[in-house]
This record gives sequence, structure tokens and C-alpha cells, in this order.
Amino acid sequence: MDNKYSVLFERTYIGNLGIKNRLVMAPIGTNLGRPDGGFSTREMDYFEERAKGGTGMLIVGFQVITNKTDPFLRYLTTTDTDEQTQKWALLADRVKAHGTAVCLQLSAGLGRNAPPVNNEPLVSASCNPSFWCPDLMTRELTAEEIKDIVKCFGRAALRAKIAGCDAVEIHAHIGYLLDQFMTPLWNRRKDKYGGSFENRMRFPSEVLEEIRKNVGPDFPVLFRMAIDHKLEGGRTIKEGLEIIEYLDKAGIDAFDIDAGCYEAHNWCFPTPYMGDACLADYAAEAKKATSKPVLNAGNYTPETAAEAVKQGKTDFIMIGRGLLAEPEWGNKLLYGKRDELRPCIRCNEYCLVKPLSGRLTSCSINAACGSEKEYQITQTDNPKKVAVIGGGPGGMEAARVAALKGHKVNLYEKYHYLGGQLVAASEPSFKSTLKAYLDYLILQMKKIDVVVHLNTEISADSPELEGADTIIVAVGAKPLTPNIKGIDSPKAMTIIDAHLGNKQFMGKNVVIAGGGSTGCECAIDLAMKGNNVTIIEMQPEIAPNTFLAGKICINEACINYNINILTNHSVSEISATGVKVVNHEGKINEIEADIVILAFGMKPESKLSKSICDKYITAIPIGDCVSIGLIGDAVRRGFFAGWGIQ
Repeated sequence: MDNKYSVLFERTYIGNLGIKNRLVMAPIGTNLGRPDGGFSTREMDYFEERAKGGTGMLIVGFQVITNKTDPFLRYLTTTDTDEQTQKWALLADRVKAHGTAVCLQLSAGLGRNAPPVNNEPLVSASCNPSFWCPDLMTRELTAEEIKDIVKCFGRAALRAKIAGCDAVEIHAHIGYLLDQFMTPLWNRRKDKYGGSFENRMRFPSEVLEEIRKNVGPDFPVLFRMAIDHKLEGGRTIKEGLEIIEYLDKAGIDAFDIDAGCYEAHNWCFPTPYMGDACLADYAAEAKKATSKPVLNAGNYTPETAAEAVKQGKTDFIMIGRGLLAEPEWGNKLLYGKRDELRPCIRCNEYCLVKPLSGRLTSCSINAACGSEKEYQITQTDNPKKVAVIGGGPGGMEAARVAALKGHKVNLYEKYHYLGGQLVAASEPSFKSTLKAYLDYLILQMKKIDVVVHLNTEISADSPELEGADTIIVAVGAKPLTPNIKGIDSPKAMTIIDAHLGNKQFMGKNVVIAGGGSTGCECAIDLAMKGNNVTIIEMQPEIAPNTFLAGKICINEACINYNINILTNHSVSEISATGVKVVNHEGKINEIEADIVILAFGMKPESKLSKSICDKYITAIPIGDCVSIGLIGDAVRRGFFAGWGIQ
């Protein structure tokens, strides 16, 4: 183990519970469970993989203690039953076999944040608008319903203890039901559960009291909360500290400190724009109010994790999405393999966005996440000769997996470097995780003996393909250049050229033609470097297809760096002095520009891909040469292409 990480591997305590290191898996929903609400075998495999990888404790997120609150929970039957205890016990046994502690996060539901079902009324502390459908109002929970939920918490905690779990966590974060009672913005009750600070704290206090009555004084109880809602009218740090002091005296054993709520989504699911260890200072604030252990998540790298602990900002480092990308986060640090740690790229796509559409939780850069047993990489008894054409992320992932299976892999890249579009995409300072992932992939090519041929352009007639048993075509895409007058002007360049620095500029008037996430990131990067930047976008908003957390960050950055945004406009001409744009009403304006960056998107290199696949029946096209997608889409297709070679 590198000594600079040794502080992360100190045995640390929550109450009487000794945890083998300071690394904790943050509670993150899986979408892997069974229709009856119990753990599936797939879900148990998923958690065991993170325990086996060296994590000190797993907080198993969002364990529902009642199905009577949110309409979408009513399909659950394994709630407040002996069967729920049995499922928790099976998971606890598998996780604790690896010396990892198990904490169950207990939740009463989402309240106003719940997805509406058939326009059924949602519940909350008071009559509040639904987050997802503001025209749909919640109803106020009755005192009798609150008492029933309190009893459910107590029984659930006892069931967790009987099941062999080591701790429970009360979920009062992200603006969910308990949080709504604690917050004046959402709690305008006139009874004993509303009004004064003590009344607003009555519900969580009764929950803690009921849990203690059932599990005794020595069983650890954690509390997850936002110290700052980052929302006008929501909780401020001052009130957050007051809550921590209050609950400390009430008997909470540790505080899981976060920030944000649904309205400030980016703080709950931190994006690349927010930097490393973006919540560490909030944990440090919490430690001023309590001597109990503090746990903290938020874009940690191994280096920032160790530094946060050394500086006394937090006692435990929580890793959520990072453990999806790299289950062996702990072991790779412990055994001196830092350079082999696969870094989360903080994209939120396969862990958060796609599950909202019904997909199982997984990871953009770890396709086996959530399917650990199904997609194990095993050695082949029949090594094949594999040719991979294209050294972008999809091609390198295909080469990596095929080589790990024992196949003989040659990778051909027409440029003098590996990485494809990832090289340009990782250039902005706030995309450091992409750069780290690129470095990881390139290192894998060396460690597993993939034979890399740079400066080698391949066509269907190339002799290099003739002896291959399998050909994986990952030739990517090229910038889309629409038929616009002046598009070949010397002042115009593609977004890839702009990122790669083929033309340097500082203090210039720059127009970005295209306001998708890629164009916006380029705009932010250039504005940070001192350029005057304007974004032109045809649609009513910039970054229209970006996940809510990312969109919030992009909009904030555009405001902070004074980026001029023209939506509902299209580029009609690149002139000698700038760019002519036309709005939806046909009005033409001209914007002064020294540089025009073309961010109209990409188009597949389909002609080359088709010619190779037409000639060789063993050729498999993947990634952007098939259809334009995100980095994660290319990487995952690369994984399956390499994994599928028998």
C-alpha cells in the first residue's frame, strides 16, 4: 500500500462497531430487486462484489419500511414482514463473509418527490405541489399515519438486527418524506408536528426513539441529511448545524452529511463540473457541531479522500458511483495498484438516467455492474486472432476484454495517439475524470499485451485483416458540417480541433454553433480561459438532452462566466466579420466573431464500417460508426463485443 493512502485503512468506529477501514459504499438505488421488493440474486451478487473489493461498510440504500406512503411502492409485498428479514439476512451473510459491515438505510418514502401513479394523491408534511407534476398537490399525513410509520421504523430496525446487519441509517435526505417534515418550506402544519423547530423535529425524534426501544442502546443508528438544501427557502448551514446538535443529544451515533434536494439535483448527484471532494467542506462544518463520526460522499478521488481525512474534515469516505465503476476501489489502493483503479467519469447515465426509463442499474464504463455473475471474464480454451480497428474508448474496451479472455489482439489506430474523441473531450479542466479514464485504458493496453499499431489506417482491403478470426470495427465518427455559407472560412473550426488546441486563442470573441452538452462544455472551457463566448442553439434551451443535474451545472456556469446564449436561433452564414443568425421569426442578426467553433454534432463513419463488414462476415461494428451515442454507449458495446468472442 502506498503510504499516502494509509489513513484510509485505519480501523474506525461508529459506537461499538469497528469498521476495518474508512471506505463506505454510499447508499445508491439499484433497480435490481425483485417485483415483490426483496433482493434478487443479481442484487446480492452486486453488493457482494463491492464487499469483496475491500469496502469497509456497505450502506444498502432505500430499504422501504412501509408501502403505505407512496403510490409507486404499493406493489411491494416484502415490507414489514418476516420475508423481508430473511432477505436482509441472506445479504448480510454474503457481505460479512468478506469482513465488511452492513448498514441498512431505512426509508419511509419520497413524499412529494414520488413519481405519481394514476394521479393518486401523494403524501407530505403539508399540502405541497408534486415535484414532478406541480399541478398535482399532496395531502397532509394524519397524526395516526405518522404513528404507524414510526412503528414501522422500529420494527424494521429490529428486523435488521435479527438479520445480522450491523447498523441502520435513517433516510432524511434529498427532500424525501422525513426531510419534508423537518423543513418549514414543506411543513406548514398547525399540530404538534409543525411550527417550531422542536415540533418539526418531532417525527424524526420519534423514529429514533422507537428504533432505540427495539434495538437497544448499543446498536448503531446513523442519520443521513443535507446540511444545506442549496435552495431558496430551504435549509441553510446554520439550521443544519442546529439539527445535528439536536440529534446528537437525542442519541444518533453518526451523521451522513450531504447537500442539496431535488430542486438542487446536482448536489445530490455531483457532476464533473463540481470538481473533486465537492462536499468535503460541508462535512467539516458538521464536525463543528458533533463529536460523533461523520460520513461524506461527493466526487472523491483516492488523493482527495486521504487529504479530507488527514485534515479532519470527515471520518469516513463514502464512494457511490465510484464503486459501480470500480468494485475493487479499496483493494487496488491497499495492494499498491492505484494506476489500475478504473475511475468513475461522473456521467450519471447508466447509474441514474437510464434506470429512470426502466433499465437495470449499471455503469457506463463497467458493463458487468449489476450483472457480475453473468458477465464474468473467463479464459478461453480456444484463443482467436482478433483485430480491433479504432483506438477510441469502445475499441480499447473491446481489445481489453478480448485480451483478458486470452485472445491475441491487434489494435489499429490511424492517428499517432490512442483515445479517439475522448482525447478532445477530456481537455477541459473540469473533465479530469475523463482524462483519468483515458489514461486507465491506455495503461490496460500495455498491461495485458494488446499489440497497438499507431499511424495505421485500415480499409477493407488492408492485409492486416486477412488472418483475423474476428474483426471489431470501432472507427467512430466525424464532425457534422452542414451546408452553411462560409463554413469553410479560415475562422471556422470543428469542436475537436478547438479542444485539441490546433488553433490557440485567448481573449477572442468566440461563437459556438451548437448548444448541446458538448458545445456548452467547450463554451465554458473557453470562457474560463478569458474568451468572450456566445452559444447559438436552434432549440428553446441549451443542453436539451442532458440529465437534470448536469443541466443545472451548465446553466450556472454559463451565468457565472457571462456566456451569451441565443436559443431559437440558427446559423445562416459565417461572414468575414462574424456569424449571421436567424431566429424562428426569420429575423437576421450578425454577431461579431474572431473564431467560430462548429458543434453541430457528429456523423458515423458508416461507409468505412460498412465496407469492412460487407467483406468479412466475422466483423462486428460497434460505437459511433453504427450510431452516435455517449462514451458509455461505445464502451459498453466494446465490452460485449470482446466478451462475446468464444
